[in-house]
Amino acid sequence: MTADRWVRVIILAAGYTLTGIVGLSLAIPPGYATAVWPPSGIALAALLLWGPRVWPGIAIGAVLVNVAVAFSTAGGEFSGLSVVIALSIAVGSTVQALACAAAIQRWVGVSQVFEAGPATLLYTGIAAVACLVASSWGVATLNVAGVVQADQFLDSWQTWWLGDLIGILVFAPVFLTWRQSLHIGHRRWRLGELGVAFALLTVTTLVVFFAPAPGDGVASPLTFLPLPALVWIAFRFRPSGVAIAVALLSLIAIAATANGSGPFGGERTSQSLLALQAFIGLTSVMALTLAAAVSGRRQSEHALRNYSVEMEQLALTDELTGLKNRRGFLVLADQALRMSRRTRAKCALVFIDLDGLKRVNDTRGHAAGDALIADAAGVLGRVFRESDVVGRVGGDEFAVFALLDDHDGATAVSGRLQAEIERFNSQVVPTLRVAMSVGIEEINCAADTPLDVLLSRADRAMYERKRRRA
Repeated sequence: MTADRWVRVIILAAGYTLTGIVGLSLAIPPGYATAVWPPSGIALAALLLWGPRVWPGIAIGAVLVNVAVAFSTAGGEFSGLSVVIALSIAVGSTVQALACAAAIQRWVGVSQVFEAGPATLLYTGIAAVACLVASSWGVATLNVAGVVQADQFLDSWQTWWLGDLIGILVFAPVFLTWRQSLHIGHRRWRLGELGVAFALLTVTTLVVFFAPAPGDGVASPLTFLPLPALVWIAFRFRPSGVAIAVALLSLIAIAATANGSGPFGGERTSQSLLALQAFIGLTSVMALTLAAAVSGRRQSEHALRNYSVEMEQLALTDELTGLKNRRGFLVLADQALRMSRRTRAKCALVFIDLDGLKRVNDTRGHAAGDALIADAAGVLGRVFRESDVVGRVGGDEFAVFALLDDHDGATAVSGRLQAEIERFNSQVVPTLRVAMSVGIEEINCAADTPLDVLLSRADRAMYERKRRRA
């Protein structure tokens, strides 16, 4: 076992033991079954985050906790039977955690547990089934040992099962989602809103659960007063925020009930503990599922927006060159033309024909022709600026809507292009030389000439120049 693994096993064993001792504050006689069992959530989170090889930490922690129970219930005396009971219960707790973690990894996925409503419900269902292991094994062990009588079996089993389940629902999500909480308050107003929401949740929970216990055994309707704040947190913040909020609510409810106050306080009976378990369990499932559904919807909307942008980009981009295609060029050039007319910016429309492409396709193949087109696009990309709109508008035709400086003109643009062509051709070995015919139409911003007319003029200027050169 590596040093890192030993450290994690020791941390898990210590956390399991300490939280187990705290959880026993709500145990029913003979002290092994408790209303909320935090170690079950800690064990599951550790296995999902650190892997199954840290399972000895669960076994060690379970043995220590159950030995402590036996020591306290036996008046401070140890016996061989107590150790055997502790070892047996530790087996059930360890197997339960391993089975639950394996099922969640296989059927849900650790990263997906709280990112969609159905995944969260599946997580709850797996946990509910897995928790049958430790409760059934543990209570059967106590029954065989004579610690739990037959008439106590059902109450002990029910409390144990729900206690383990609530531990998984309340405490495991805090550890599984803690990284998300680092991104909750990236803006000051978000931190303020989060603070107000948690303050409201804390105040309402304290008011409800530290009120005097009802004398007639009927819980007050105010029991559900904290739920609106919980729903607010679920809608506005990530599942990590809800996990922390649920844990906070549960801890206050547990402390108040252990103190004998609140709607589930008074005489500690199996019925009052069942009511507390039902409240915490249903509240946890509701809040986590709601938060997961909201998170999943936001992720879907974000993915859809990204997909729409990607599809729009593909629809406007030439696949071979990465330049705008004809549709993309016309859309963006028209926008640029309208902007230049408002700002009276100096600009020009450049029409370019790649010379010799047909000959290259006929003699060297279309792959060579595609390479020549890509080279021509690279030349244009180095000549024109990012603010210019460059597009491939035909098989061997390119167009550019270029913003000009005060000292720029058609001659200067043509000169820069020709210089880059010569520089490129001087470096290519073996030669697949780039040659271009260029037509430039400087735009009069005061005139309301449509883009297609300007493009047609630049096209005619290009062919006129090609004819004179021939």
